[in-house]
Amino acid sequence: MRIINCLSIALSVLSAVTCKSIASEDVTYGLTLRETKEKFTIFTEGSVADDIVQAEDGSVSWVATAADGAGGGVSFYVKPNHEEINIANYESMDIELDYSPVEGKWNPEAQNPGLCIRMLPWDSTGLFGGFEDLECFDTEEYSGTVKRNIKIPADLAERVIASSDFDSILGFAIKYNDYQRGNTDGDQLKVVLKNVQLNAKEAAAEDQPFNDGLTDEQRGTVEEIYYPTRDYTVNEADLTDADRYEKHAWVYLPAGYDAADKDTQYPVYILLHGFGQNENTWGLTNKGRGGKIKGYMDRAMASGEAVKFILVAVTEIASKNWGPNGDGSDALAANYFGGELRNDLLPFLRANFNIKEGRDNVAMGGLSMGARATYVVGIQESLDLISNFAVFSGALSPDPETDEVYKYVEAVDANENYKGLKIHNFYMNCGDKDHLMWDKYPTYVKVMHAWDRIENIKDYTYPGGTHDFPVWYQGFKEFLPMVFQPPKQQEQPQEPQQPVKKCTVKTVKRCRVKTL
Repeated sequence: MRIINCLSIALSVLSAVTCKSIASEDVTYGLTLRETKEKFTIFTEGSVADDIVQAEDGSVSWVATAADGAGGGVSFYVKPNHEEINIANYESMDIELDYSPVEGKWNPEAQNPGLCIRMLPWDSTGLFGGFEDLECFDTEEYSGTVKRNIKIPADLAERVIASSDFDSILGFAIKYNDYQRGNTDGDQLKVVLKNVQLNAKEAAAEDQPFNDGLTDEQRGTVEEIYYPTRDYTVNEADLTDADRYEKHAWVYLPAGYDAADKDTQYPVYILLHGFGQNENTWGLTNKGRGGKIKGYMDRAMASGEAVKFILVAVTEIASKNWGPNGDGSDALAANYFGGELRNDLLPFLRANFNIKEGRDNVAMGGLSMGARATYVVGIQESLDLISNFAVFSGALSPDPETDEVYKYVEAVDANENYKGLKIHNFYMNCGDKDHLMWDKYPTYVKVMHAWDRIENIKDYTYPGGTHDFPVWYQGFKEFLPMVFQPPKQQEQPQEPQQPVKKCTVKTVKRCRVKTL
């Protein structure tokens, strides 16, 4: 028996490592593609589940846990060699699986189990790290077997291209749907996947391996760093050795970066996560293809759409609760990130990387809780350090009845140290089905557009978008042509539609994989 332990993060961010398929001439259960059937190839680090087991007959079982709407599941490659398929070549997908709630781990008031099938584009890092939902459905019994044909909609390839620039699909995932179904966090569902068949269209073309047209010289690189800092929730006079530590972060270096070339320097972009997440959540990694946002940056910089810059994905939890691989739930400590940013992170980056001086060469952006930190830590506390900002699905608080955004602008403008300091570029977005932020978003759009401190602003309403990564990835991508650019004429705000409440995402999960 071989056991592999891995850690999966909320709205997952991990790179593509797989369990080795069991060699067998007779395939009982597995994946059928173009009339060839092979045993499943598990996308291990892209999965969020317990007790993942690939049996001798080829079936794969796991236990997924309810987590505030982000119940886990398992991801699979479509090909054992990890090559992609072109989803436009396929018309449907057949699945066969068994399911059963775990005894003693199911709220008796909950509905029958629900499942979601997700397609994972070429740049996905797993279940939550870049996906397009194919179909979510309810089961008819408390436990039983599902045999289902799922039609691949005609616009799926367009949606994948809009998200990932190419219709290449790396894999698929089967997720436990615990959103608004009466489940209690911690409820568990066992799934046994038996068969999946991807049905090609009649006379469909052969699938082409992914090729974005870039050379290796046009791709940036990703490094891990550890920088010295401390617990900023503790008074300096009371600090102990336990309150000082080295903190992990990911750094993207653009193509052509040369550490020895001190004459060529770059702006720096600080990217923050949301509640229940950490520095891994955006999917930036030095494994595989590096994740979705790395692809965005590589292509935008190679085409000249974006200026070359250094990006740092870091956790804003400025306490001992930061990690490693922390759960991102210490929201109070995120309010202290300004001290760490000013005293530790930016000085470390300038000392160790070729970074331009000046506030016009610093940007901050974040999703949800990270968007709030961008407002509070970035603008309100650090406007002397930063002049470019992006907020994805964010507000100062989720209460739509408060007028805190007006008071916030007044407080920033009243700061004598900020006289004459402009916000050069500001981006904001939100999904119109985001039940956490949408009620407040139109007011924030109005106030930000009216704020004479902002020179260049863009807002975007994501149709059908929830509080989830498709919205945040789109925001990251749309900010690239703006960040570090000279000010441009303001765009007029959109007229947001009325809200439709939907979902939130939060989970922290360890996975345990067994290969028998």
